[in-house]
Amino acid sequence: MIVSGDTAQAYLMGWMRAVHFVAAFILGIALLVRIYWFFRGNRYASWREWIPTSRERWSFFWRQLKYYLFLQRERPLYVGHNPVAGLSYLVVGLLILVQGLTGFALYAEAFQDGFWRFFFGWLLVLFANQDLRLIHHVTMWLILAFFVVHLYMGILAEIEERNGTLGSIVSGVKFEEPRGAE
Repeated sequence: MIVSGDTAQAYLMGWMRAVHFVAAFILGIALLVRIYWFFRGNRYASWREWIPTSRERWSFFWRQLKYYLFLQRERPLYVGHNPVAGLSYLVVGLLILVQGLTGFALYAEAFQDGFWRFFFGWLLVLFANQDLRLIHHVTMWLILAFFVVHLYMGILAEIEERNGTLGSIVSGVKFEEPRGAE
């Protein structure tokens, strides 16, 4: 088949696929680093901050959820990740894992043997191609929806708390105002 025009334009979707794969590997590496930090990080990065394991954390979970659902007017004060945020990050981590598994399984489909087929081919036995594509696609939309809500919540926290929430993304420094301070 002969394609007229610029060669780079003729291979545009090949470039898009390459960018997609590079982004997938970067996201996968970031997830592995986060899992490591889950167990080796400081108090605020620990799995104990993400998963409410105590009665106190569950109590705070419900108060924070009521605030997020506009059932409670006053924002509960908390340093670090509140339990609702922690659980939502855990869910996003699982979504990224599903995204990676389905994506690598679809990638493995082109190989009859080797690394990709060995590690991800089992998904091709459990699910049809279109089912994997649908899961991969829906997961992408769920992650995108989380991003939009997360951005809103970060801006809201920055405006209401004025404690460097958004700046801490870059600097790592967040501060707490003394209770009762105006």
